[in-house]
Amino acid sequence: MAIYNFHIFDGAGNCLFSLSPSDKSTEILYGFLYSLKSFVQRISPSLQMDNNFFFYQTSHYNLVFYEFATSIKFVLITSHDIKRDSQFYKEMMIQLHKHVYVEYHVKNGIGSSSSSSTIDSQLFRQQLTTFLTQNIKQQG
Repeated sequence: MAIYNFHIFDGAGNCLFSLSPSDKSTEILYGFLYSLKSFVQRISPSLQMDNNFFFYQTSHYNLVFYEFATSIKFVLITSHDIKRDSQFYKEMMIQLHKHVYVEYHVKNGIGSSSSSSTIDSQLFRQQLTTFLTQNIKQQG
C-alpha cells in the first residue's frame, strides 16, 4: 500500500505542489489529464454535471483527479492495492481541499497572498501527509 504522489495544479497547468518534487513527469501528467478530461467531455452522450472528478484504476496504480471551481486541480496517485471506491475519493478530495489546502495554504498569512502561488510550506506538507495517511492507508 503506497501513496505514489499528490499534485496540485492551477488553472494554467502550473504545478503548485508535488509530494515528490523531483518527479519530472508533472508536465506530462497535466497534459494527459487535460486530454483525458477533454476526451471524456466530447464522447459523453449528455452533459454531465460532475465532469470535474474522475477516478480510474489500472493493474499498477489508481489515479484520482478533482478540479475545484477555482480551477485548482488535485491529482492523487496510489498503488493499485488500495481498495476504495470513487465516492470515497471524491469526498476525500473535498475534505482535503477544505481542511488542508484552505486552512494551511489559502489562509496562510506568511506565504504569498495569491492562492495560486507555489506551495512551499513544511506545515502544509506535514498536514497533507497526515491527512492522506489517515484517510487512505487505514483500510476500514
